[in-house]
Amino acid sequence: MTSHDQLHDGEQAENTKPNYTLRRIKTLLAVIACTASATLLFTWRTADSQTATVLVSVIYILTGLWLTVRFAPRE
Repeated sequence: MTSHDQLHDGEQAENTKPNYTLRRIKTLLAVIACTASATLLFTWRTADSQTATVLVSVIYILTGLWLTVRFAPRE
């Protein structure tokens, strides 16, 4: 890429408006998924279904990590 291409791409990035509604929906879904999976993980007894326990644990970890990265301070 030339310096002109980089400048042009930067101008487009500055002119586009962030989609706040989409951000709010994704954050809301992540909070709901994290809360629901934590509730299931700590209250649901799945002695006979180890696959379900692993699935709920993975959802809990991934949504928790996503929320942590999403709201981490940017320097």
